[in-house]
Amino acid sequence: MDGYRKVVAHPGIGPLMVLGFFAKIAVVAIPVVMNLGVVLGLGRGFGASGLVIALWTVGVAIGGPVQGKLMDRYGVRRVLAASVAGQALFWGLGPALPYEALAVSAVACGLLNLPGFAIVRLRLAVAIPEEERHTAFALDAMTSNISYMVGPALGVTIATAISSDVSMRGLGLIVSLAGIGLWLLNPQVRDEVKGTDAPSAKPAKVPFRAWFTPALVPVLMATTATTLATAGYEVAIVGGLREAGQVEWSGLVLTVCGLCSLIGALVYGTLKNPPSFALISGLVGLTTVVGGFATGDWRWLCLAMVLPAALCSPAFASTASAASGLAPAGARGVVMGCYSAALTLGNSIGAPLSGTVQDAMSPMWAFVIIGAAGATLSALALAGSLRNAKKPGPAAEPAPPVLAESAS
Repeated sequence: MDGYRKVVAHPGIGPLMVLGFFAKIAVVAIPVVMNLGVVLGLGRGFGASGLVIALWTVGVAIGGPVQGKLMDRYGVRRVLAASVAGQALFWGLGPALPYEALAVSAVACGLLNLPGFAIVRLRLAVAIPEEERHTAFALDAMTSNISYMVGPALGVTIATAISSDVSMRGLGLIVSLAGIGLWLLNPQVRDEVKGTDAPSAKPAKVPFRAWFTPALVPVLMATTATTLATAGYEVAIVGGLREAGQVEWSGLVLTVCGLCSLIGALVYGTLKNPPSFALISGLVGLTTVVGGFATGDWRWLCLAMVLPAALCSPAFASTASAASGLAPAGARGVVMGCYSAALTLGNSIGAPLSGTVQDAMSPMWAFVIIGAAGATLSALALAGSLRNAKKPGPAAEPAPPVLAESAS
């Protein structure tokens, strides 16, 4: 555990992880709170709620890279100020909006999504030495994993026990407080400029081809593959147990998956030489296939999901570490924004694909197809990564010049 102590010992990392954790809890609860806000609050169907969530997802996918680019130029405070204002407005007024207005506003909510995940990862990429970075991202994966276990459950509990309006406004309050806390902490997410007293000096623009490199593409592919598999198998677990008449055990199976993922991240962070990101994500897909042959009994399904769940957080930690290592100074934010978009893309494909396969065929085939899709995409990522490794590297280019002006 010495590696984790070293990571937390870096100045400001402890408070950042705590604030980031609360921000993550709020962000991951957004889809389920939106869902219940439409279904319970407006009395509409799940199809209508799915459209609102889809529109929010589109906003997140577009807003992530844009927010990252703005953080590269101006730091986190301007982005956080806009995000907190937008989130407070949406969640404060959301319960009173008619369905059509809520759907349109969901896009803006996504565009101004609180970038808690991205800020934590950017700060780790800047503050943590390369040899400790995989441990730092394993810690980030653990806090993310816990947030996924806590956030949606808390949102459902408040919405069903009190009301969907209280759930929406409570979420807005948590998002706003977490954003204000991050604004006050003001973590530096840009590389300090050597030879100046202004760590916030704005770097020159980094050309697109300088940061969107062939080496980054496999990382984004593996990231999408992992989220596709994990989002898909969560839906397939519930569907498989419902078909077996054991749906009441789905909560326990998903909880075991969460605990296994947490343990996997803990172990991954202690490794001296962690495996390739594409190899781990590929194993997530391959082991997910096994779950399809255990849907008849919750005990066997629980056992079958140990491996894919345990590999889930290490896969996210390894891809985040790889993406941060490929991001040049001046473009870390936009690269990690693209990484966040890849996560969102996998989530938006995995769950609907799993549900569609279940409706057309069976939960068993959902596991098989989701796992095979994730493994295939990871295999392509591995092939691309190996091909890039064999290519002779170009001559090192000088660092981009830095403008003397400071960001206000």
